[in-house]
Amino acid sequence: MKEKTVLKLTSVAILILIICVQFGCKKDNDNTTTPKFVWAVGDTDTNNYATIYFSTDGGQTWERQGEDQAALKGIGLNDVWAVDENTVWAVGTPARLIKTKNGGQDWEVVSTPTLKNVIEYVSISIINKSSVWICGSYGTIIHSGDAGQTWDKHDSEVLKNNYLQGINAITTNSIYVVGGPEDSDAGFIAFTTNGGHTWEELIPADNYNSNRWIGCSSYNDDDIIIYGGRSHYMLSNDGGATWKNDSVPNTGGTGGADINCLKMLNGQTWWGAFDYDYIGRTSNSGDSWTKQQSEGPGGMWLLGIDYFDNDIGVIVGESSMSLNGKILNTIDGGNTWILSDTTDVHMIKVSFIK
Repeated sequence: MKEKTVLKLTSVAILILIICVQFGCKKDNDNTTTPKFVWAVGDTDTNNYATIYFSTDGGQTWERQGEDQAALKGIGLNDVWAVDENTVWAVGTPARLIKTKNGGQDWEVVSTPTLKNVIEYVSISIINKSSVWICGSYGTIIHSGDAGQTWDKHDSEVLKNNYLQGINAITTNSIYVVGGPEDSDAGFIAFTTNGGHTWEELIPADNYNSNRWIGCSSYNDDDIIIYGGRSHYMLSNDGGATWKNDSVPNTGGTGGADINCLKMLNGQTWWGAFDYDYIGRTSNSGDSWTKQQSEGPGGMWLLGIDYFDNDIGVIVGESSMSLNGKILNTIDGGNTWILSDTTDVHMIKVSFIK
């Protein structure tokens, strides 16, 4: 009897293995089950509508979304966050939050609190699909824990009068926000460890706040990077307990090109979009950097980068001399970047499904 049972179990195991081989078994964080959908957003076009481009093939081909839709009228978009293949959020100028629930076929305005002096929403970060964090001008931070149905305003004296350019929700309690004072080029960093109930300013060693901070990226609770002007960045590998000051060498410009967007693929591998058409990648936590060639029109500030996996990525940017923009894609880890589209507007940020 025991022998027959073993034989039956073995047969079942073999059958399951065959099914897995033939049809594939889904694993957590397995990108083979995630569509290569990606959204790129930009400024107002000549018809006064925000620019949204959408790709189903990892950025190789693009189509315009949202043209002539009321939610996009009279705004430019500064950031985008794709939750899944249906749900995508974007923020813009003047302060507006928009959302699609059907992959971009229709966009709607999401009501947010009335805020004094707010000119623009600049950055958005979403965790657990429903916890939405937005920052912007004049020290603005708003948060929704229920996918935009209700909102909290964070009116901390620590945040006041700062242009908050990047926000990153690492966990539901740990959130970083970066930027600089509205009236100077200096940098500003603040963080919370209790979900925004209180905020504390982070003052780096050696006057590293002399350059404006642009964004914050993380791979997990421990590995966090804050980046910004003149190729400067700060790295923590212990959840913010200690920080290392550093910069990317030989990026161009006076004192280095601004790091406009940087993503951590893991603790060691980072991908960055810089001014002066500079694309940088490191595989050893910044000890050395490889410059990757940007294709297409030159003289661009590369403002947004995101990745599907270690090989597939998209970069968007804007001309420093005109209203034009471009979109680049790679399928080989950046060894070659292909010009997949050019635009008549500045392109600002890009998002694969998170």
